[in-house]
Amino acid sequence: MESFVHPFAEGLSLLAHLLGGSYGLAVVAIAVAVRLVLLPLTLRLAEQGWHRQQRMRALQPLLDALRERHAKDPLAYARAAQALQKQHGITSGLGGGLLVSAVQAPLGIGIYAAIRQSVAAAGSFLWIPRLARPDFLLALAVAALTYAAITLNPAMPAQMKTALQMLPVLVSFLMVWHLAAGLGLYWAGSSSVNVLQAALLRRRVGTRGIDAL
Repeated sequence: MESFVHPFAEGLSLLAHLLGGSYGLAVVAIAVAVRLVLLPLTLRLAEQGWHRQQRMRALQPLLDALRERHAKDPLAYARAAQALQKQHGITSGLGGGLLVSAVQAPLGIGIYAAIRQSVAAAGSFLWIPRLARPDFLLALAVAALTYAAITLNPAMPAQMKTALQMLPVLVSFLMVWHLAAGLGLYWAGSSSVNVLQAALLRRRVGTRGIDAL
C-alpha cells in the first residue's frame, strides 16, 4: 500500500510547493483537476441518463398496461418490460457508470491516503486553522455545494427534490464534519465540479419541461 500511495504523496507535496507551500490549495487543485478530466465522460453519461429517463417516462403507460396484464406473474412482467425497453433502445446504462467508478476508485484511494499522510504536518488554509482537524464551516460549505448540485440536476423530478436532496446533504455534512479538513477540502473541490456538471447538464437538455417532471 505504501508503494501505491507514495507517488500520490510526492505529487501532492510538489504541487503544494509550487503553490507557495499551501497544502490546502494543492488538495483543492487536485480534486478539481481530477473531476474536470473526467467531466466530459460523466457529463455525457448524465445526459444519456436524462434522455433514458424521458424515454422511460414516455413508456410508462405501456409498462402500466403490462403490469396489469401480468399482475399475477411478476417474472412474466419483468421479461415483458425488459423486451419493451429493448425494443425502444433503452438500456440500463450501467457500463459507463462502472467505467467511471473503475477510474475514480484507485485515484480516490491514492489521493485520500496521500492527503491523510500529508495534512498531519500541514498548517492553515483560509479560515481553517489546522488541516488535520475537522472544520464545521467547511462541512457547511460542502453541504451547500451538495444541495446546489442536486437542485440544479434536471434528472430529478421537482416533486421529489425536497424529499431526496436532504439525505445526501446531511450525509455530506456529517462526513466532512468528522474528517480532517484536508480530506474535506478534496470533497469540496469535487463537489464544486458536481455543481458545474449539473449546471451544464441543465443547459444541455434545456429547461423546457424540467419543472414538470
